Amino acid sequence: MSPGKSSDGSMFRNSGLMGYLVKSLNQKYPDRQIGKTVIQKMMYMLSRNGIAEFDFSMYHYGPYSSDVAGELDFAERNGIVEMRWVDEKGYYIRPTGKADELSILLNDVEKHAVDKLVEQFGHFKAIDLSLIATALYLKDNFGVKDERLVDAVHNAKKKYAPAYIEGVLKAGGII
Repeated sequence: MSPGKSSDGSMFRNSGLMGYLVKSLNQKYPDRQIGKTVIQKMMYMLSRNGIAEFDFSMYHYGPYSSDVAGELDFAERNGIVEMRWVDEKGYYIRPTGKADELSILLNDVEKHAVDKLVEQFGHFKAIDLSLIATALYLKDNFGVKDERLVDAVHNAKKKYAPAYIEGVLKAGGII
């Protein structure tokens, strides 16, 4: 899928979905940094739930989609989200008024799925979301069972102790 395109024919649907996601995260967790990693991982989870249609591959920070990156840039260029870089901290992404306007492109099922995702995972830091998304990717694409998931994620992300990974996956309801 190319940036701006979606299966329903509206070139702004995916941007509307991202705008709604950013707005929901911002409203529910106003003090939480919403950066590119957070958007990538949340869009991965929406894709695996059938709400978004992006292809992902494993990357250093977990599942990554160049299409999601392109769509986020498209959303910024079209004034749906604002992105600002802060040295030593990374990107801060905020919704604009256009995010509200484009939410009409989403149906109630899609909005509910975003709201539910934000409720379940919106409080996690970007790194924790990357551990959760990596675990889900390993389950989905390699059939890793729950009892091996902590070790599998640790093998992919050696920098994090198994106990830390296990705590995050339990807190996220993954294991």
